[in-house]
Amino acid sequence: MTTIEQPHATQCNRCAAVFKATGQRCTAIAVTGRRNCLRHGGASTGPRTEAGKRRCAAARTVHGQDTIAMRQERSLGSARVAVLESIGFAIGLLRGNKTRGRRPNQMNEVFPELQAMFQKMILERAKHSTG
Repeated sequence: MTTIEQPHATQCNRCAAVFKATGQRCTAIAVTGRRNCLRHGGASTGPRTEAGKRRCAAARTVHGQDTIAMRQERSLGSARVAVLESIGFAIGLLRGNKTRGRRPNQMNEVFPELQAMFQKMILERAKHSTG
């Protein structure tokens, strides 16, 4: 919270919200004891009824419409791509740089039959090259 001090004026806290379009802060006065003005949720108390609280808990959204199920599906999709990419580089189908960043935790959960077949193929290659 920023306190605006002017001579011969009352002190008031300004809204801490930032406009996405301009990147500038809201200049409205914040609700007493809060960080934001009325337009940016300063008067919000959250769900009050039991039904509203249950709906809010069931949705479990984070940052708007992004639910846990959506995050799980996105994570599985990136794990699928990582598995296919690793196999493609291992068999020589892909060349160049690998995708940057850490590998997904769920790589063992996607394409288990493909990964088992690939591991068997690697073991066979190792046997033929050594013996």
